[in-house]
Amino acid sequence: MKPGMLVAVLAAAAACVSAAEGPRDAAWVEQRAREWQPTAREKRWESVGWAKDLRDALGLAKKHNRPVFLFTLDGRMNVGRC
Repeated sequence: MKPGMLVAVLAAAAACVSAAEGPRDAAWVEQRAREWQPTAREKRWESVGWAKDLRDALGLAKKHNRPVFLFTLDGRMNVGRC
């Protein structure tokens, strides 16, 4: 989710919160959006080297003496079927 969209969602949610819980201004929303951003550890998967095809992956694996992880997809990931 893009940070701007996250801010909009948080702002809408904040509008629904009762006044008894305190004010929910733009600064609060911005702070919450920053807090919800993934940490460097959570984004570690982004450092995985991706190859454009299987031939390139096998060549890189042989060159660096590393295994190849082959991910295939049949369907839609958002429904949990891979």
